[in-house]
Amino acid sequence: MLAIIVVFPCLSGAAEDRIPLPGTAYQQAGNLALGIGFGLVSFDSKFKVSNKETGGRRFLDLEGNLDLPEIDRVDIVYGAYDFNDRHSLVFNYFSIKRTSVLPDFGANFDDIVLLRATVEVEDKSRFFNLGYGYNLFRDDRSSITAVAGLDFLDLRLETSASGNLTVDGVTSSEARIAEADVLAPLPLIGVNFRFSFTPQWGISTQIAFVDGSYEETSATVWQTSVNSVYQLSPHTGILFGITHFDTRVEIDEKDEISNVQYGHSGLFLGLHLSL
Repeated sequence: MLAIIVVFPCLSGAAEDRIPLPGTAYQQAGNLALGIGFGLVSFDSKFKVSNKETGGRRFLDLEGNLDLPEIDRVDIVYGAYDFNDRHSLVFNYFSIKRTSVLPDFGANFDDIVLLRATVEVEDKSRFFNLGYGYNLFRDDRSSITAVAGLDFLDLRLETSASGNLTVDGVTSSEARIAEADVLAPLPLIGVNFRFSFTPQWGISTQIAFVDGSYEETSATVWQTSVNSVYQLSPHTGILFGITHFDTRVEIDEKDEISNVQYGHSGLFLGLHLSL
């Protein structure tokens, strides 16, 4: 799957470790880095819902079978601040808004049978992370920074049906087929590498891992990105590269267990400012 995004990677170390910032030869132009972005992302999201009492299971491919847009808009805001050569603070936020409506839809989801129903699918998920960066190595051209912090997973996926259907053999007019509505703060660790080829061109790599549980939710997130920057001015650069994001979430509720696979991958393009 391929995507073209105006975006900055979700995780990073100090402002200068996100990308080689504008300035004289391999110098950082300022302590503060800011950016906003938007883009088109190719998604892959799947649902498995297991009933604890009956053992029944419902499998949903939200893009493949339920027409949730595979490519849609993503909105991004990010920033980083260097306190000094060693210590920094970084944050990133991105949100998704996708919907689909399938009229006169028929399907069998184990204990929920849709004879002739309208199915509505909605994705309003949001992701926010806040991290502390500690620089491990730095010279004129390169830098390595370790990152630790929190990733706030705000997963909002819902699939519902209304019309002619049955639930556990009983005729009904509406039903919730699958839902993930959770907000979970989870621990995050990562490492960032930066190298400047010239004062105008550089490359950086970010690797991040999130794993943990909060209340009924447990999740694992892997994210990697490789990006380049071209300096337009001492304080402005164009950012472009490749990225991969993958999340596996389990929601253990009273009657059901929901397993969600959610991710995207592709290309991105963005505008970066340093102050």
